[in-house]
Amino acid sequence: MFGKKVSKYTYGMQISDSAVKLVEIMNQSGQVTVTQRHSIALDKGSIKHGKFMDEESVVRRMETIVKQLGLQGARVNVTVPMSNVVLRKSVFSSLKDKELRNLIDVELHGGQQLPFKNPIFDFVRLGPPKDAAAAAVEEDGKGKKAKPSAQEEVLIFATPSEVVENYASVVKQTGLIPISVDLAPLALHRILVRHAKQTGSAMKDRFMLLHVEPDCADVSIFVDGIPVFLRSIQINTSYFMDTGTDPIAAYGRNLSMELGRVLNYFRYSVSTDQEDVQLIYLVGDHDWIQAMPAHLEGAFSGEIAAFPLAGVLQSDDSSDHSYAVPLGLAMKGA
Repeated sequence: MFGKKVSKYTYGMQISDSAVKLVEIMNQSGQVTVTQRHSIALDKGSIKHGKFMDEESVVRRMETIVKQLGLQGARVNVTVPMSNVVLRKSVFSSLKDKELRNLIDVELHGGQQLPFKNPIFDFVRLGPPKDAAAAAVEEDGKGKKAKPSAQEEVLIFATPSEVVENYASVVKQTGLIPISVDLAPLALHRILVRHAKQTGSAMKDRFMLLHVEPDCADVSIFVDGIPVFLRSIQINTSYFMDTGTDPIAAYGRNLSMELGRVLNYFRYSVSTDQEDVQLIYLVGDHDWIQAMPAHLEGAFSGEIAAFPLAGVLQSDDSSDHSYAVPLGLAMKGA
């Protein structure tokens, strides 16, 4: 019985400090139907800043729901925390994928570029370096100009292997089978690509995904479909709670200040042409993403929009927004 279900359904799981979100989808004719979704609250402090502090507690909570749903043996795509991910740009000679991967592996394991050892990585080719046209052309032994060696810029995503192994181990202990580990921004981007195809709309050249959670916000900026900036912002609103202040308003004020700093840093230190972000997509619980634009207008004067799930999902349920990340994970390969 379950063997038939595996071929028909796909699964995505997002593990955060406060909850585990699990989604089951069925993909038919390009549109996605959410057949199950569950949020599992975790004991406070069992995960802190993406690190397991009480692994047994997390496994116990997850295992209970997996058994209740009869999902033992289901193949699931899982996130790792963005706070553990490092982006690096490097220039390499143009090589085939396998040779380039080996070269990147040697460079990263040299320990010069990363704040951790034993990285697991992936990469995206960005094309010729921006200053390639200005590269000097050497002369050969006969005094003729020789062609410069072809080079290309590469964006590298790296995370500690122990983090990936730890998350995979926890998922395995619950009875599920982790088949891939992905980043939340890439899962969300997968939905945007599907949305553009389904609706015939064009994606902006540069946009931000702003994923709001109760005590943090994950920022990712894409330029021409490539994530060029990632940052996880911790937001402490606990001192506002004691005064009876609206938690969303308190969160919004804190986030607005941090967002202003991020946008300035991106424009003057990351963007190659000092162009601003054109659009911010808000991801998170429906109530939060409805209220947040009013609090962010002081930091960003451009368009702020809710993440576009309409056109991708067959249903139009506003509560699906809080499951956007595991939805994007479940769509991997679907």
